[in-house]
Amino acid sequence: MKLFDSTRIGTMELKNRLVAAAMNSRLSETGGYVSQRMINHYARRAQGGVGLIVVADGGVDLGHVNSHTQLRIADDSFIPGLARLAKAMKDNGAKTAIQLQHAGWRTASAVGLAQAVSPTSLTSRELGQPTRALTVAEIKVLVKQFAQAARRAKQAGFDAVEIHGAHGYLLSMFLSPYTNWRQDEYGGDLQRRARLALEIVAAIRQEVGRDYPVIFRISADENVEGGLILKESTVISQWLEKAGVDCISVSAGTEGVGSSPGMLVPRGCLVPLAAAIKKEVSVPVIAVCRIDTPAMAESILQQEKADLIAMGRPLLADPDLPRKALEGREDEIVRCIYCNSCHRDPPPEGLPIMCLVNPEIGREGETEAKAPQARKVLIIGGGPSGLEAARVARLRGHQVMLWDDAPQLGGRWSWLIRGCISRRVKILKELGVELELGRSITAQTVVNMQPDVVLVTPRAIRPPLSIAVAEGENVIWADEMLDGGRQVLGKVAVIGTNNVGCEVAYFLSRRGVTVTVIGSDEEAGYGLQPRITISLVEQLRQNGVEFRTGFNVRGIQEKRVLYQDSQGHGAVLEADVFILAERAQPSMELAEELEKLGLEVYSLPYCDQPGYVMRAIRMGASIARQI
Repeated sequence: MKLFDSTRIGTMELKNRLVAAAMNSRLSETGGYVSQRMINHYARRAQGGVGLIVVADGGVDLGHVNSHTQLRIADDSFIPGLARLAKAMKDNGAKTAIQLQHAGWRTASAVGLAQAVSPTSLTSRELGQPTRALTVAEIKVLVKQFAQAARRAKQAGFDAVEIHGAHGYLLSMFLSPYTNWRQDEYGGDLQRRARLALEIVAAIRQEVGRDYPVIFRISADENVEGGLILKESTVISQWLEKAGVDCISVSAGTEGVGSSPGMLVPRGCLVPLAAAIKKEVSVPVIAVCRIDTPAMAESILQQEKADLIAMGRPLLADPDLPRKALEGREDEIVRCIYCNSCHRDPPPEGLPIMCLVNPEIGREGETEAKAPQARKVLIIGGGPSGLEAARVARLRGHQVMLWDDAPQLGGRWSWLIRGCISRRVKILKELGVELELGRSITAQTVVNMQPDVVLVTPRAIRPPLSIAVAEGENVIWADEMLDGGRQVLGKVAVIGTNNVGCEVAYFLSRRGVTVTVIGSDEEAGYGLQPRITISLVEQLRQNGVEFRTGFNVRGIQEKRVLYQDSQGHGAVLEADVFILAERAQPSMELAEELEKLGLEVYSLPYCDQPGYVMRAIRMGASIARQI
């Protein structure tokens, strides 16, 4: 396979053409210093056989970073930790690069870090914070910061650096007409917008010499009106090559838009951008984004659309993907489902990186502490928190049983993340967790089992109706269709613009049903992760789904939905079938009954939307560690 042929980036020889793309692990110590957890995390990536690992988001400025824990390379005090990090990866067989980044308008000003800056005074649409335009004198300082960061990377033992000029960070803001409205030597036409990037490359070359490999990551198309487009980024790439860049890593998107497409976006969606730039430069080109199998990577290389393949999320889902592919064990590879739980932006509560299909992520090298005494643990409910609680409790040495009254596991997980269920089930079976599905669960059946401890997930029950609904066969609940397979024909009105409403709309629109989604939310998709929402709503609209957001539904009469706008003006929507997509509510009745009977009971968190899945998993693990 060409994928496992050696290749070079400048003077750096790689054993294969697989690159672990930069992804923020959120594992640094406060202040941006390397932690042992971070070292373990990246060492584990290296053990899997990847040729090059790019460490994410090395902040070149102490204050202009995404969070208190973003990795920094802004001062010589960071070199010792960075050296340990680089050594751990190299000792495990991988070449290493570190990304050099300035957060720009993505600076976490709200948590007390520096004020966000940009080429032009703007307001960040992602964070909603105002930015200050950099002066020419500050830009000159910035150039030196990047050069000194490259010097520190080389001194720490990294084999290369990657300049982050993509995804709405500061350098990409200067390159883009969407964010650079300056009228001086650093803004205006393409050449002036590219000046900062070219000056940084020149300064890095002066600091580290011509033989030290430099990669530049660019958003070839920002996917926003007025943003950087492929025609311009191709020219910039040519200029970067002449300035001394050894490799171009081709990505896309800007601030929170298009940089990490989810499962609804076609596989390999950014490969055409890499292929276009490869035709115009002579240095190696890296392709990235939803290239999730070795076979797909091989095809891209064979067609000469790229010289190297970067995988980010797939190597989190299975860090051993390269080794398994090399050994002909592709059927054993754990596939990423592109749920973007690892890549939430901004991350919830500063949590470290996580993965729905690989619970090891963020805790590499750690083992669960054995419980003082093995106990008989019954877990009721196979939602995200129950599945994780079962895994952790079993690792701690308990005898674990998991019951669910549904015929399949997953609870009310959205269709967006069902792909991870089989993986979780496999893990539990390998650990020896006893699974019983589709059984009747009452307080008495629990007592008869005589468990030492019971962990109970709240049952999902339908909420009381908030609107007047006339009785009829044409009014049904979302779960009747999604779980019961009820057939729906004709024109459909979905009441509820949340994640459940979008789920129903997706299910029906793919079957050719005419769907209108109506509700009070100002934007559709509440409860989904923002990056998934953008692509989902766009795809639904392409499938003919109409959204009417910001309306209060008053009632359903025969074949009409009655609703009002924010000013109280009434309107009518006609349809043949009405689907109620209001969120279910949690019921604690079983847990309360068991407590009254004297059992030791813990309540697991209720999870009714994909946006809460990782939090539910974390809480389920935390509860299991208390037993």
